[in-house]
Amino acid sequence: MGALIQFFIDHPLAIPLFLIMFTAIIAVHEFGHYLTARLLGMRVLEFAFGFPPRIAAIRHAGIDYSINAIPFGGFVRILGQDDFSIDQRGAGDPGSFTSKPWWAQAIVLAAGVFMNFVLAVIVLTAAFAMGTVAPTGQVRVEEVAPSSPAATAGIQPGDIVVSVDGKPITRMQDLVSYVTAHADKEVTIQLQRNGRDLPPITAVPRADPPPGEGPLGIKLGEVTSQVAMPLPDAFGQAVSLTGDVVGQIAALPGELLSRGPGTQGPPPVGGPIQIFVVTAAVSQLGFATFLKLVGVISVNLGVLNIIPFPGLDGGRLFFVLLGAALRRRLSPQLEAAIHAVGFVLLLGLLVVVSVADIRRATGG
Repeated sequence: MGALIQFFIDHPLAIPLFLIMFTAIIAVHEFGHYLTARLLGMRVLEFAFGFPPRIAAIRHAGIDYSINAIPFGGFVRILGQDDFSIDQRGAGDPGSFTSKPWWAQAIVLAAGVFMNFVLAVIVLTAAFAMGTVAPTGQVRVEEVAPSSPAATAGIQPGDIVVSVDGKPITRMQDLVSYVTAHADKEVTIQLQRNGRDLPPITAVPRADPPPGEGPLGIKLGEVTSQVAMPLPDAFGQAVSLTGDVVGQIAALPGELLSRGPGTQGPPPVGGPIQIFVVTAAVSQLGFATFLKLVGVISVNLGVLNIIPFPGLDGGRLFFVLLGAALRRRLSPQLEAAIHAVGFVLLLGLLVVVSVADIRRATGG
C-alpha cells in the first residue's frame, strides 16, 4: 500500500487528469442520451456533471444543468426513467420516457454507447494525425520457446513474419488465427532477418501446446514507429484500433474462464485504480498518446455498458426489447428491483477489481 501512496505523491497531476478524462468520456456518453431524448420528444429533467451533492445549477427550458461536488462522471435524468425507484414517475405524461414507442426508448438507451464510439474514433484519429507510436504493419518474433515447432524450423527472435502460406501478415492476430485454424497441418512461413528475405520454412503448429507457448511456440510483437498520418489514414487506423479493442474485450470472458482455480495473481482486468496508474504513465508520453488512452477507455466503457446486465444501458435495453417482443411492458416495480440488485452487484464487482488493482500496484 505504501508503494501506491508514493505513486500518488510522485504523480500529483494524475488525479485531476484522471477525473477530467473520465468526466469528459461519461459526459459525451450522457450527451447521447440527452440529445436523442430531446429529439424524440422526451422531457429531460437534468444534465449533471459529477454526482450530488449539488454545487450549482442553471435552469433553462425546464432543464437543470448542474455541477455537483463529486467530480467523477455525470448523469442525465429523463422523466419516467427512474430505474432504481419503485415509485415510477411520469406515468401517462406525453413527455415521459415510457410513453414513447419501444424503438424510441431503444434509440435513447443505445445513443450513449454510440457516442462513446464516436468519441473514440475522433480522438484516435486526432492522435494518429498528430503523430504517435503506431503499428507499421510488420510482426516481429520476440521469443522462441525451446523445442517448439518454431525452434525446430529455425525461427529466431527478431525475425519478421512476412506471410504464412502466401497470406500476408500485418497484425499479430493474423498469424495467431491462421496457425490455430491449421493446427497439426504443415504451414509455410516467409521470414525476413536483418532486412533480408530468408528461404521459406515449414512448421507444424500444435493443437495442444504447453501453457503460454501457443501453436508455434513464439511470442509476437508488432513493430511500431513514431508517425504522423494523413487524415484519411489516421481515420482508418482509428477505426481499426477501435475494432481491435472490441475484439479484445469480447475475448476477455474466455480468458477469465480459462484461468485455473489455482492461478496466482490478480485477474487480467483493471478497474479505476489500474486506469489511474496507466493514465499517470501515459500522461508522460505526450498529448497524442494520452488521446489514444482516452479513445481506448471510451471504447471499453461503451462495450461494457451495452452488456445486457441489470443496471447498465444494455440491461435497460434488454427490458425494452423484451417488452416489445411480448407487446407489453413488464412490471415497472419488478424491473426497478432487478436494476437495483444489478447495480449492487456491479458495485461489488468494482470492489473486487479494485482490490486486484491494489494488489497489482503494490506487487501483491
